[in-house]
Amino acid sequence: MNVHIEHSSSQYRKLFEEHGYKIVATPVEANVVCFTGGADVTPTFYGATTHRYTQHDYFRDVKEEHLFNFCLERNTAMVGICRGGQFLNVMCGGSMYQHVTGHTNPHSIIDSVTGEHIEVTSTHHQMMKPTKDSVVLAIADVPSSREWYDGIMQMRDESNTGIEVVMYEKQKCLCFQPHPEFAPKSRMAEYFFEQIKEKLF
Repeated sequence: MNVHIEHSSSQYRKLFEEHGYKIVATPVEANVVCFTGGADVTPTFYGATTHRYTQHDYFRDVKEEHLFNFCLERNTAMVGICRGGQFLNVMCGGSMYQHVTGHTNPHSIIDSVTGEHIEVTSTHHQMMKPTKDSVVLAIADVPSSREWYDGIMQMRDESNTGIEVVMYEKQKCLCFQPHPEFAPKSRMAEYFFEQIKEKLF
C-alpha cells in the first residue's frame, strides 16, 4: 500500500512504515493520502469568525484544499490526523468547535460499534462538528467546555461527549483526531490502521 504524507515528518513516516506502507513522493502514486497535524483550520472555510484562541494558516489550507479536490477527482482515499482530520471534516462540509477543554491530555476513546475503550494521545484544543452524512466511529467521554460560532454569535456549552473519529464514505475520508504517530506500536496505532483498512479499502 502506497501513502503520500502531506507535511511529512519522521514520526509520520515511521508510523506508516512500521505498518507496512510504502511512502511515496506524490499523490499520483498513492493509494491513500495522509493530511497531518498543525495549525487550526481557517474559520472562513466553514463560515465562522475567528475565535480568540484560533491560530490558522490560510495558505496551507488553500494548498491542501487543492490536494483534497485532486484526491476526490481520482477517487483516492484520504486520512487525516489531528488537524488533518479536522481539515478533512471541514472539506466534507463539517464545521468546528473552535475551542474545547479536556482534550490536551491522554484519555480513552470509545468505539461506536464494539464499545472498546482505547487509550489515545491527544493535543487538540478544537473538535470536529461533522455533518449528518458522516459516520461517527469513536467518541471520548471527557468533561469539556466547548465554544463555537453559530453564524450570528459565539456560543458555549458543557459536554461529556466529544467526537474523535469520523468517516465520510462518499468522499472516502477518515478523520482521526488522536495522534497515532506519537506511539506507533500502541493499540491506538493498531486501531488507526484497522479503521483505514475497514473503512477506506
